[in-house]
Amino acid sequence: MSEMSVREETGAWTGKEALRYLLPALCHLSAEEEPRKVLLTLDTPALLVDFLSQCWTSLKGKGGVSSARDPSMETACSALLNFTVTEPERVRKDPCFRTLEALLSEALPVLVHKPRLLVLAANYCTLGLMIGRLKSAPTGSVEAGQRRFFSSALRFLRGALDSGSSPGPVRVSLGWAESWEEAAELWRLSLQALGGCVRAQPWIGSLVREEGWLKHTLAMLSQCSALPEQHTQGALEEALCAMADQCPVCKVEIGDAMRNDKGALISLRKLKKSVGVK
Repeated sequence: MSEMSVREETGAWTGKEALRYLLPALCHLSAEEEPRKVLLTLDTPALLVDFLSQCWTSLKGKGGVSSARDPSMETACSALLNFTVTEPERVRKDPCFRTLEALLSEALPVLVHKPRLLVLAANYCTLGLMIGRLKSAPTGSVEAGQRRFFSSALRFLRGALDSGSSPGPVRVSLGWAESWEEAAELWRLSLQALGGCVRAQPWIGSLVREEGWLKHTLAMLSQCSALPEQHTQGALEEALCAMADQCPVCKVEIGDAMRNDKGALISLRKLKKSVGVK
């Protein structure tokens, strides 16, 4: 399968890459244990990464032209996400996932500024964070690409919810509203993965503060009366608990905010326990 072309074909395949027709099936099969094992023997993750790389090169080549959404890229991300969730050792050892990380660190900072591609950005963000939670803390300085990816991911995730100027439930921001139905689960998965990244790589806790994600999130939760629904609350609480557990300065800031006894923040019971607030 690794020899299968992902480039544009001639004749019957004019204008389409052959792999695009197979992506929905590959995504489905990658979620099932036995078929997934077969796909791994065929180096399917490397094929999918190559597909995304070529699509990204094409997207970059369009320059300032507003690009149309390409569902096949999102489907490829979903298949790779299945491998990432179910085959952590393969992700740690297979060089194609290092190639994928480099691609994500290059692409996400660009995609966050393309509203029409918000769902693709959410896929890239989730995929990169799910990979990040499987990595150990660097022994030396943090790679520039890694810092760039996580900085972009934090800014991207921060933009999803808005507490508004008046008291009331938090709402989905205008920039995310149109795509929220498709992007909401990816946003929640990203937050859960972010918590895993903070636990695996404590340096990310400092970055969370530097990028303003923690300050923004605490302010939003203090100002709003409630979150949209339980799953969103759970994802936010999981990320905040990880930060409180791994970053002493974060723990102090979260505790100070909770002691003000305001808004939806006071309903996060696990977080209260993590920071020692009664």
